[in-house]
Amino acid sequence: MERINFFKPVIDIVETGNQIKFLRKKCGFSVRDIQNIFGFEYPQAVYAWEQGKNIPSIDNLLVLSRLFNVPVEQLVISRNVEVEINCAADVADNLSEKNVKSCKSKLSA
Repeated sequence: MERINFFKPVIDIVETGNQIKFLRKKCGFSVRDIQNIFGFEYPQAVYAWEQGKNIPSIDNLLVLSRLFNVPVEQLVISRNVEVEINCAADVADNLSEKNVKSCKSKLSA
């Protein structure tokens, strides 16, 4: 069995929240403005995004990207996590998305 290490992107919720807060302020929106745009009864959802406790849904990320006039990729901050894949040698030689899924994978710390 051959081991292959590669890095996969994962969303950094805290940094994404910081980015949302930064862009909101840069564009001149208050938390209440965002609350009203989304029709939230309370502002807690917006605060939770900005504090990195929750991440907006994909639909809400699309709305935020339009409000802030940035691509979604600029809202969502990712970091790379190293992943180790244990594969048969022949699979490792022809590593592709399909083959990766057929291998056992685990996160390495």
